[in-house]
Amino acid sequence: MDKVRFAIVGCGRIAYRHIEAIQANPAAELAALCDLKLERARERGRGTAAKFYRDYREMLAREKVDVVCLMTPSGMHVEHAEDIIRRFGKHMVVEKPMALRVEDGERLIGTAQARGVRLFIVHQNRFNKAVQKIRAAVDEGRFGKLVLGTIRIRWSRGQSYYDRDPWRGTWALDGGALTNQAIHHIDLLRWLMGDVEGVSAVAATRLAKVEVEDTATAWLRFKNGALGAIEATTATRPLDKDLEASVSMLGENGTVIAEGASVNRLVLWTFGGEDLAAFSEAPPNVYGFGHNHIIDNVVEVLTKGGEPLVTPADALESVKLLNAIYRSIELGGREVLLKDEPRSARLGVLDEKSRKVADLYRTEVVLGRAKA
Repeated sequence: MDKVRFAIVGCGRIAYRHIEAIQANPAAELAALCDLKLERARERGRGTAAKFYRDYREMLAREKVDVVCLMTPSGMHVEHAEDIIRRFGKHMVVEKPMALRVEDGERLIGTAQARGVRLFIVHQNRFNKAVQKIRAAVDEGRFGKLVLGTIRIRWSRGQSYYDRDPWRGTWALDGGALTNQAIHHIDLLRWLMGDVEGVSAVAATRLAKVEVEDTATAWLRFKNGALGAIEATTATRPLDKDLEASVSMLGENGTVIAEGASVNRLVLWTFGGEDLAAFSEAPPNVYGFGHNHIIDNVVEVLTKGGEPLVTPADALESVKLLNAIYRSIELGGREVLLKDEPRSARLGVLDEKSRKVADLYRTEVVLGRAKA
């Protein structure tokens, strides 16, 4: 293999970070971009040598591509990924969340394994310097007995954000603040604190006119005996001002806190002997720099072997926790146990209205007419 050739399907807000990460790796090359809005693909790919398409099937039939980075609506991830794997056998980089429904995620993993395709799931905040430092302390046993882990997400998404595309703010294709924004931090909390035994949660829709929640809180019991707390909202005001995304961990031997707009600054480290500035970053936005690690890992795995930094099985555990949180919300805040495999009754479930929206994002209708 010469350079690893990437294609992007879905050119929304996060696509530019994938493009930057691909361009930063000398062994990677951006071959093509695809979006239902062709001008959006052209805008994202301006200054590159990439080709532009509206139909990803046409793109993959025409272009030499090794890896597809998938950034379509959350509720379409599995359908699109499975279609690409089955028809073209391409390796996949799938943005968070890998699936909305646990069974869909399990099926995607099985499809990839059956075709010998590698799946790379994007949970880029794991690779922030501050988070990596905390994870190293966990692995070294520096905390001793864990006591409490907390995540806090205070971001702002106005009505125009939800009105931009018909899938946003829907149960079937998006989910709310927990799914679209806080899933990064829910994943971090589980990754740092360990497996969850039970969860109780409540949610509200306070400012946005959407089906889903814009505000939620939850408490967790971990299998190791520690407790956890989640606070997540996209209703922070003033509008378009993301205030905080933080994680704190308390153990019998010390406490650490990472803050910033994207868990990017280590602000408290009671173990001593460290320059906190060395483990802090200043990204221009909440997306951080972690996509570079994901793309670099893709190139390394495909050219030299090894495993994804975020394995599909591990990413699926965060989807299971997300579903447990929603199930508790649906039951009025009653605690649910992860061993019972709780599933949300609404998240990722298509009804007649959402099926029509989903059809807008299916290849068969991208040109406004059904294909044979």
